[in-house]
Formats: sequence, C-alpha cells, structure tokens
Amino acid sequence: MRQAVIVIGSSYGDEGKGLAAALSAKRLGGNCLNVLINGGAQRGHTVEWRDGRRHVFHHFGSAAALGGVSCADEDYIVNPLLYCEEREKLKDVGLRPELTVSSRCRVSLPWDMMLGQIIEESRGKARHGSCGCGIFETVVRFRDCPGALRYGDLYRLSEKEFSEYARDVSGSYMPKRLREMGIKMDEKWRAAAEREELIRRTWMDVESMLESTRVFESWTDMASPWRTLIFEAGQGLALDEGNAEDFPYLTPSHTTSLVSARRIASLPGDTAAEVDYVTRTYLTRHGPGPFPSECRKEEINAEMEDRTNVPNPHQQRLRYGWFDARRVRERVFGDLEASRRVLPGLKARLTVTHLNETGGELAGGDRLDEMKKGFDFLTLSDSPYIPE
Repeated sequence: MRQAVIVIGSSYGDEGKGLAAALSAKRLGGNCLNVLINGGAQRGHTVEWRDGRRHVFHHFGSAAALGGVSCADEDYIVNPLLYCEEREKLKDVGLRPELTVSSRCRVSLPWDMMLGQIIEESRGKARHGSCGCGIFETVVRFRDCPGALRYGDLYRLSEKEFSEYARDVSGSYMPKRLREMGIKMDEKWRAAAEREELIRRTWMDVESMLESTRVFESWTDMASPWRTLIFEAGQGLALDEGNAEDFPYLTPSHTTSLVSARRIASLPGDTAAEVDYVTRTYLTRHGPGPFPSECRKEEINAEMEDRTNVPNPHQQRLRYGWFDARRVRERVFGDLEASRRVLPGLKARLTVTHLNETGGELAGGDRLDEMKKGFDFLTLSDSPYIPE
C-alpha cells in the first residue's frame, strides 16, 4: 500500500514545516517523492543537521535532506534565477538532489521580481507583505497574458526566441502593468529592466535549470510508481488566497490540504494518508496584516533567535504572538473536514515545534493536552535537528 503525508502550516507560515517533512521522510524511509504543492521560491523551509550544516529549502522539498526526490507540481511557481542560486548552495551541505517539474508550472522571471518590488515600495506604509520573489506578479502576468510561457514551453525555445519573449516582458508588459497601477517607471528601473546582460543571464539560468531537471506531463503517470509521497505545502492555512477576511494580506495560492488530497485520490490503488498540521508553541507572522494575538517577542522569550526569518526590506521583521488554540483548531479541523470528503480515511497528526523556547508549554495559557484532542498522532519537537 502507498503511504502519503501532507505537511501543512496551521497558521501564518514559519511553523517548522521543513523539520516536519524531514521527520516524515525519516519515519517512512528516505526514498520518497516530495511534492511541492503550492507557492514558489518565497517558501523557506529549514533543515538543520547536528554537525552544523543547515539549508533553507526553496525549490526542493525538505525530504531531499534524506535522499527524497523533489517534484514541483503544476501549481508551484519556478524561478530559474533562484533555482540556480539554491542548487549551488546545496553543494555546501553535500546535497545534489533531483527535481522533477510539471510542464504546467508557471515561471517567474527577474522582471516579475522587479515589478513586485516596485509596486510594494510604492505602497509605503500600506504594504501588502511581498517577499520580493515576484510570486504575485507572476500570477498576474499569467492571468493577463494568454501567451505567457510555462516550464514545458521553454524546452522548445532557442536563445533568440527567449530573448524576444524577455524583451516583450521587460519593454512592453512591465511598463504597461505599472501604468495600470498608477505608478511611473523611473529611468533607473527602466535601464535595469532592459539591460541585454540581464536577458542573456536569464537565458543562461533557464538553460541550466532545464538541463538539470526532468519534466512531466501527467501527474498520475509520474507519481503512481512511488510508494511514499510527502506533500509539502508552503505558507499556512491563515494565508490561503480564499481567506477573504484577511484580504489583501494573503499569499496567491491555496495553502490547504485539499489539493494534495485530490492528488492522492486520483492515483490508482490504496493509499494510507495523513495530514500533518505543524505549529510552533507560539504564533508568528511575516509582513503586515491582521494578527489578533500579537505580542512582543520578549513577552514569550527574549533569548530565542530565528536564523531563517531575518529582517529584510520587503517583509521587514518577523512578528510574534501568543498561541491561540481556538483559532488554530478552527483552521485545522475545518481544513481536515474538507479533505476527508475526498479521502474518508485521512488521519490527522499534530506536530508542535520550538518546545524548547517555551519550557515545553504553549505560550499564552492554552494547554497542550487540550490542543491535541482530535488528532490521531502527536509529534513533539524541542530540537531543530533532523534525527541521525
């Protein structure tokens, strides 16, 4: 029988999904297909080894740390520039993981990244919370431009054809998009966007990514031979694009377990599946937007340090909040109910990370023994390291 785990962030992301996915790979055996089900290179899932090595996974699943093969499903957005940077960094931790990419994947280009940064900067104090990776602008471009090239289309291009496509994006689409937003494109950005050197460099990144990855057309044909699947979602349930209550401070993708459940249900044969809801012992949020239980980090633990979510000019500082069991349980069990309509036998796991930072308790007064009710399995982690 096939085994499958769906790793989901229970709140606003940054919960420890990288550790949870690596733990699942260890528990089920490293030989797995690790599916990136949503988002793009803005995801940052950290895996740390006891010998001091650490890597923040973006284009690869965290199970790659134990030999898993990564798979970018059709809703994942690839970015050749950031992929090539990450592949080089992986050599520093002794990894050369495999990546298989759906031909339907949308492709982020440097001009999407520029657009996102220009638009976010123009909002001033009314920022939406961009990561600077161009994810939302990629979604908009593919929505508005029927001829936008997906990953499978890139295989058929010559350098000349790609250069023409890139010039159209940089010289025509980019200023048009800014005009629609009421933003004047200054000469500094225009000169940067239209540099021939940037177009040439982007083509080199595209070529390199195409040469080092495999592409698939059919999900069923690609996934069916695998006996172990780990679906690793980006961001968290509270940031799902369908969460109208918190619009526009959301991510442009579905962060729920439902897409993964449908993927599993489409495969032939039986699958023993579980969804793993991950949370810290406190809540975090990157970027602006509603955060009902927000507090100062010092109120939880002044000494704790987050090496992954460092301050940056786009999302600024990581925000902290007390654990809110009522809201977390509402999100989690609402999500579980929807996915169980597709996979009636779906089990539920609760993974709680960062226990070492709060003395083994949930920060804010909620009790762990109450929080875990309704889950089939419980994983507790007071260590950031994957097991030996």
